[in-house]
Amino acid sequence: MQSRDRFLKFAVGNAFYHSRLFVDLMKNAEALAEGDLSQAATDDRLGIVISFARAPIASLSKTEGMTETEITNAEESVRTLSLRLLQGMKYSTLTKDQQLTYLRGMSLVFLRLGPPEESERNAFLEQLDGSFPGADDELNRELCQALVYLKSPTVIGKAVGLMTAESRPTVTEDLQDLLARNRGYGGAIAASAANAPDQQQVWYAFCLRNAKEGWTLDQRKAYFAWFERAHRWAGGASFHGFLKNIEEECFLNASEKDRLLIEASGARKPYAPPELPKPAGPGHDWTLDEVRMLAESGLKDRNFENGQKMFAATRCVICHRFGGSGGATGPDLTQLAGRFTVKDLTEAIMDPSKVVSDQYRASTVVTTAGLSVTGRIIAENATSVTVLTNPEDPTKIVELAKSEIDEIQPSTVSIMPADLLKPLNQEEVLDLLAYLLSRGDKGNGMFRR
Repeated sequence: MQSRDRFLKFAVGNAFYHSRLFVDLMKNAEALAEGDLSQAATDDRLGIVISFARAPIASLSKTEGMTETEITNAEESVRTLSLRLLQGMKYSTLTKDQQLTYLRGMSLVFLRLGPPEESERNAFLEQLDGSFPGADDELNRELCQALVYLKSPTVIGKAVGLMTAESRPTVTEDLQDLLARNRGYGGAIAASAANAPDQQQVWYAFCLRNAKEGWTLDQRKAYFAWFERAHRWAGGASFHGFLKNIEEECFLNASEKDRLLIEASGARKPYAPPELPKPAGPGHDWTLDEVRMLAESGLKDRNFENGQKMFAATRCVICHRFGGSGGATGPDLTQLAGRFTVKDLTEAIMDPSKVVSDQYRASTVVTTAGLSVTGRIIAENATSVTVLTNPEDPTKIVELAKSEIDEIQPSTVSIMPADLLKPLNQEEVLDLLAYLLSRGDKGNGMFRR
């Protein structure tokens, strides 16, 4: 397993997994977990970690008749041994190749044998946090990815700092050699290479998209501002699409309140809907009982596209995301069907003030000077309160100093209007309800084939 030939190592691993030795070790897992391998060479210990993390232990239920309990015990024992071997090494003293193998082994153990406990996470952070960033780009890439997974309290600030540094276009040596052969046909490629992406910075952006916690607003601003610069780089046909996907995933991984702050602060352009369609009508002054009666037998053979159209026509799309599109001032409704029954949904639409979540409740903030500001409080710290005054425009915010606030009065009335369904006819109401309950799945049984 110490060979530098990856194909040979892979073949040796497969031979081991099909050997009697592997089966016997898994059947005697408790003894394996207690084994002392501390005196083994570093490369041997790293090889053992990689081999066991990749081991097809679950397949032994079919090939050897091991019970589910025996399989679980074997996996737990392998995990215990692997983590003990890794934690017994000092990362900073390893060679570069050993450090890369260490990070890969740790990742495999957590991905295949179970995520880290809090104590394990802290132990690895103590080993790794101080090593990022280092002088080696390859190690920095692996460390950034690992530290984001381990929820390092420092990796966001460090990686954002590297993203905002001066860019270094990544042009490989083989490309430079190719251009040197003929400056004639290589002119266009050379021009593109001069404006090549900084692949290291792109990788940091890619890793940070999965960081859900620990951001400051300034870090969010710097992160999203980087994309404007990155879009000026020359890349392949899919490059700009990949950038958009990275940016979108990072935004979606933020909490709903953070999404609103991101857009309100100008860190990212808020959702701008296309021209809203109009319902066919004629409308009706719907009551809750009428809508519920319609829904009892009407949620079949519905029209997905018309439901999507009504989601926009009733202005829901301005405040709510659904299926990856929409505003951020209200909750994301994509998974609404997992929380709401038809009864709950119709009540939330027809009588939004009956139950108002504290997270989306409006308040009236009265200042000592007699000024009243009404809206949703989206941020509060030791010195100020930030109020969103228009739920349809996340840039309409007012920041008030706490020293100037006389009182804050919670509202009992929802900021969501209660007459959204009035412009719709019966078919449009039913299509909208089916759309909201579909989780964005056009193939849902509620829709006609």
